[in-house]
Amino acid sequence: MADKLKILVCGDVDGKFKTLFTRVENINKKSGPFDFLLCVGNFFGHGDAWEPYSNGSLRVPLPVYVLGPNGEEFVKYYPDITGGELCPNVSYVGKRGVFTGLSGLKMAYVSGKPSSEENENDCTFTKNDVTAVRDICLRSNSNFKGVDILATSGWPQNVMNLDLRQGMRHPNGSPLLSWLASEIKPRYHFCAQEGIFYERRPYRNHSQLGDTPSHATRFIALAKVGNPQKDKWIYALNIDPIDRMKSNVLYQQTTDETECPYGMEMLLQIVRPQSEVKQTQFFYDMDNTNGDFTRRKRHKRDDDFKPKRRPPPVFDQALCWFCLASPEVEKHLIVSVGSEAYLAVAKGALVPDHVLILPIGHHQSSSCVPDNVLKEIEQFKLALSKYYRQKGKVPVIFERNYKTSHLQIQVVPVSSKLLPRLKNEFQEKAEAEGFHLDELPEYAKLSQIAPAGTPYFYVELSDGDKLFHRIQKSFPLQFGRDVLASEYVLNMPDRSDWKDCKVSKEEETTMTNNFRSSFEEFDFTL
Repeated sequence: MADKLKILVCGDVDGKFKTLFTRVENINKKSGPFDFLLCVGNFFGHGDAWEPYSNGSLRVPLPVYVLGPNGEEFVKYYPDITGGELCPNVSYVGKRGVFTGLSGLKMAYVSGKPSSEENENDCTFTKNDVTAVRDICLRSNSNFKGVDILATSGWPQNVMNLDLRQGMRHPNGSPLLSWLASEIKPRYHFCAQEGIFYERRPYRNHSQLGDTPSHATRFIALAKVGNPQKDKWIYALNIDPIDRMKSNVLYQQTTDETECPYGMEMLLQIVRPQSEVKQTQFFYDMDNTNGDFTRRKRHKRDDDFKPKRRPPPVFDQALCWFCLASPEVEKHLIVSVGSEAYLAVAKGALVPDHVLILPIGHHQSSSCVPDNVLKEIEQFKLALSKYYRQKGKVPVIFERNYKTSHLQIQVVPVSSKLLPRLKNEFQEKAEAEGFHLDELPEYAKLSQIAPAGTPYFYVELSDGDKLFHRIQKSFPLQFGRDVLASEYVLNMPDRSDWKDCKVSKEEETTMTNNFRSSFEEFDFTL
């Protein structure tokens, strides 16, 4: 069995970065190496303490994942409120979602303070957010057991029930977070915000201790970093991902467990409203018709400097368009389905035989998919290379992990005669757009250079060249397609936008059937 993951978790940092990273570095030297640090409280503070980290003059000693802002004054530190890299080694995971690491570790998270839909902003969460996280978890696995970690900014309501401590303050907490914890059954639930350390006795994730076996949840609230009372603000744990554990180990009981502290009467009052979002599935070419992934900018009225409430994005991971189990998936575009990944014809294809490779489960990027998924993706790449070769073509493979939620690998065939010029075309176009594409060593792996949550653009050519750009702020969404459609490659500039290349469903079905038929002898899934 693989080694357990070693993780550090801390409470509210409030801008005390030197205190935090000095302590983390010492712990890492003494007891590490640790895989990453998770910050569940308010990360930023007032003043300029963040500047030397953001400009690179000070380094962060290990990968760090942070939750979102808990106050409007801190939104300015988040260039893209939907998630992304804040500086090298520090990534903002997003407002809410589920993170699955290479090891299989599953972490659900919800940022901010509770709010109604009417008063929602970048610093709050609503009923829709917690139900979305629940749905992501349940749809990702038909044999869902639970998640390894639930990270929330604030406390759940009534978590101290059945475990009262004399003289200890009892935070009110959110019933929405209580409901979420009861639904997704985390093995560990971490939170902060209240400035106190509290490690609850483990509780069982079923109503009676004698009922159907289930694992226990350990709830841990952490104090503020560097607090004068010296209350515990950092926590270390070794953990095996839940899907790797044997049932007899996972369900093993201890003598100090309690029943679930969240009363069923309260939990049953939280119901999911009917979705008002019209769901439409596209195997699209990395752009969105409704602009769901475009950056939402802060607007101010001339006579009112209070920021307007930003409308929530239409896109919902719980209804992911690319998870194969989604009821909205356009199955007429699917060519081949393996055990871990599948192949689909691209909607608005740049050229005939332009396809997508996608994981069956919900994974955001190639840099964070499990090894078994990555192995099958590579099998599809190899099969496509052989298929294109018989037609005198080579594949151009590219991925944009930016303003996307589900991994989409674009595979576009071009004449083999164009191969010698492709690298230069990508690099020159990048320079014209104001960024640089770095060449990667032959055996470099994305997981080594782009930790989970890192936004990037990646190109893979059939001669072994690999080009990579770590996205810092903004990025042209159609970049890969723009390069290939240019006059120096395919010379079809009128097809650089996939929306200009859409055809009817009948034509799409014919294209898919034709591709499936001609690809059949190379399809390893048959």
